[in-house]
Amino acid sequence: MDQRLRVLRIGLLLIAAIAVVAAPAGGQTAPPAPPPQNSPDAAYSFDAVTIKPDDTGRGHLRLTPDSFSMGGMPAWILVRTAYGVLLESQVEGLPGWAKSENIAVEAKIDPETTAALNKLPAPERWKHMQLMLQAMLVDRFALKVHRESRDLPIYVLTVAKGGLKITRTAPDDEGGNARYDSGKITAHQLSVQALAANLSFTVGREIVNKTGLDGGYDFTLDYAPDGADPSDTRPSIFTAIEEQLGLKLEPARGPVDVIVVDHIERPTAN
Repeated sequence: MDQRLRVLRIGLLLIAAIAVVAAPAGGQTAPPAPPPQNSPDAAYSFDAVTIKPDDTGRGHLRLTPDSFSMGGMPAWILVRTAYGVLLESQVEGLPGWAKSENIAVEAKIDPETTAALNKLPAPERWKHMQLMLQAMLVDRFALKVHRESRDLPIYVLTVAKGGLKITRTAPDDEGGNARYDSGKITAHQLSVQALAANLSFTVGREIVNKTGLDGGYDFTLDYAPDGADPSDTRPSIFTAIEEQLGLKLEPARGPVDVIVVDHIERPTAN
């Protein structure tokens, strides 16, 4: 697996474990697309932002209490992170350079803002962080976007007929964390909604969580990833989810939120 994609999976796993906005259920009608978003209503802002080219090949995506950083990856990953979409197909209209030219972003948060954000529950804190990233994209990349909905193939996540095989270990909004390693996800107090977001990246479609399960769960999911050696005897991701977790992915169609880029410019390096 390409190192940048591996790092991206780990970074998105972290982000989804922090907070995931529930996806619309299949068959629902999405609201009309709003006009281009030029000035996100961010209550907080980064104190200092540094952006520069980065061809080191050492990709990373990190979030700490007082900073956000990304390196060795192109701008489209930053857009996806800021707007909460996991799939490349959910961002339209990006120029070629935004997908091919790697950059490094270091965004620092001042102590007062850090203290205010740390008082918020993890999901609320991440929503503010996304607004801060959106504002940064507007300021440094002259980004203009709007949201639309596309009727696309999705998967619906349900509890399998054999019943759930994992046990709830934490109440709601406990955050949770997980580790991804070549076809193995080891989760601690991770919500099923966060799991669905991460699996969306793995299977290449948005997953709508219809399990009705809340709280956090400890579990290990072990499967043969795409491109695995033929000698790998682990089951496919679909079989593993049902056999090991007691969940099931069923194909369907439904509205998928898409970010349409109306304008974006290369940032001035600093």
